[in-house]
Amino acid sequence: MVKLYGGYSDVKGVYRYSKARIVEIYHRLCHAYGIFKMRFIILTIPSHVDISDDFRFAEKNAVNRGRVAPDGKYYSSFYELEWKEIPDEIKRKIKEFDSVLRLYFGGDYLIHTANVWRNIGLPENYRTLDIYSQVWHYDHVVDYRNVQLFVLLTDTTDLHGPFEFIENSSETELSKVAEERNGLGLTGGRKFTGIRGDAMLFSTGAIPHRAGIPMFGNHRDIFSIAFFPKYTGIGIDAKSLLGSS
Repeated sequence: MVKLYGGYSDVKGVYRYSKARIVEIYHRLCHAYGIFKMRFIILTIPSHVDISDDFRFAEKNAVNRGRVAPDGKYYSSFYELEWKEIPDEIKRKIKEFDSVLRLYFGGDYLIHTANVWRNIGLPENYRTLDIYSQVWHYDHVVDYRNVQLFVLLTDTTDLHGPFEFIENSSETELSKVAEERNGLGLTGGRKFTGIRGDAMLFSTGAIPHRAGIPMFGNHRDIFSIAFFPKYTGIGIDAKSLLGSS
């Protein structure tokens, strides 16, 4: 009788445990579905990196980027950095954001090639043209779930054409203007101004944003590195890179 009673207790225990797990899984699935329905997940986290003085835009390494202007000139340039070339201070900052990125992507993620950018001032009659992404847009790559870390390489004011984004953008509704990249017609933009080393982790796929236009004769230098969900195959596994740093 004791053995039977013990066996009966075991069965009840397994039943209670299984029921609790089913309830937990049900709520997890409901939560996951709610996140999936949310077309965009907004992420804007300001920070700062104490970058060494010798890490600056290297003109000798830069190549033209963006569209050629009507005058035949390019007004933006950039170059790529391999992981080993990224300053240790920035690598440490990425490590600090690792748990945030894992929560955002729902697990493992990939780190793409880093870039260093320079935008220079446009003539007044070119300011409405999409020459170096100065119209509102999303970074729609495989889908909208991608993130970038930006680091200012120079003190940046309104006169230097700061990166600009819609702070109160919707988590569910697509901005048609930004999706179609058809103009400057959005309001409520916030500008990423600050001192050299100021940084921001930003969901470029989820928030309408644009490159600011420096005053003619000025320029803006910025570092960026992108992060993608693992299923996109864009980049190198974050565990391997961060574990080797």
